[in-house]
Amino acid sequence: MPRSDDTQNDRFYVTVGDRIRGARIAARLTQADLASRLGLVRSSIANIEAGRQRVPLHTLVAIATALAVEVTELIPDRAEANSTPELGDINKRLVDADASSRDFVQSALAQLMTNSDPKE
Repeated sequence: MPRSDDTQNDRFYVTVGDRIRGARIAARLTQADLASRLGLVRSSIANIEAGRQRVPLHTLVAIATALAVEVTELIPDRAEANSTPELGDINKRLVDADASSRDFVQSALAQLMTNSDPKE
């Protein structure tokens, strides 16, 4: 049975991933460039940025060093980590997803929107 804080933990790692992505883009590096600097594969960077892979502390420090930022810039404060992501960000989050995953999310959202009752 999942713990009640699992959703908060998931959001935390998504927010960390967003910050890593932002710092990587600001550094003008591709995921492959960053992965190479860290001795990782590009898919690991994609998964970390998407919040699908929890980044170990030693890797977070290495990422910060490779991006020339302080580790604290990659860690969200409590309020930001606990906020619910906006659906408007969905396309940004799906950028690194495979076509099958994008199709699944888009069809699920379409179904939810079709089944929702605006009177509620």
